[in-house]
Amino acid sequence: MLLLLINLLWSAPILSQEAQTQAAMTEVAVTEDVTPNFAMRAKLNLRFGSGIDSGRDYYDVPITRRPADGVLIKLPYTLKGGKLTFDMHHRVGMSDDFGLPAEIMTVVEVLTGGTNQLGTYTLLDDIDEGDRFEEQIDRASDADIDRYVTPMSRKQITIKTTPGPQSISIVGRDMVITRGALSTEIDTPGTRIAMISNIKFEAVTEINPLKKSPGPNH
Repeated sequence: MLLLLINLLWSAPILSQEAQTQAAMTEVAVTEDVTPNFAMRAKLNLRFGSGIDSGRDYYDVPITRRPADGVLIKLPYTLKGGKLTFDMHHRVGMSDDFGLPAEIMTVVEVLTGGTNQLGTYTLLDDIDEGDRFEEQIDRASDADIDRYVTPMSRKQITIKTTPGPQSISIVGRDMVITRGALSTEIDTPGTRIAMISNIKFEAVTEINPLKKSPGPNH
């Protein structure tokens, strides 16, 4: 009997490291929910760059009502919906003639592929001389027009998504810059007024019953 057992052990196939890893991942997938990935479908020229410290990508948000022209994100199929989060920033050209101090209000919308609005979100900050963003950006373009452009401030936005497949787009609505008693509103289609970064998605499951997310800030 002992000899038979030894022969069986020697004749058993030896799994490669890759196969062992895949088997382990399959077992985990059966017992736990694995957070699905999303697909970034934004046009390549909307990628402003990546943070030198964080490595996170920063995307420009233009003013538009066309979801395909905004920061378009394709979410995975979900049975119970999910939660999409991202950080919102002002997009500011901090040249010497920008005019500081200034109060900046930036408004973006989140649309579905069918142009249905999921929320409107506002970022309001005072920017003074010497203010800088928290990290440097490795820019994707060295065009002169963006030489002084930088994200400013940070606000986390949370979106509840519905069950099934879904595509959402983050688009700009308008920006208001106030210097003293003078206010300038920017609402020209195509103008890039915001940036987003740190995009994450979580699916709702029995194991991961996400807490109710706060509603949009109007």
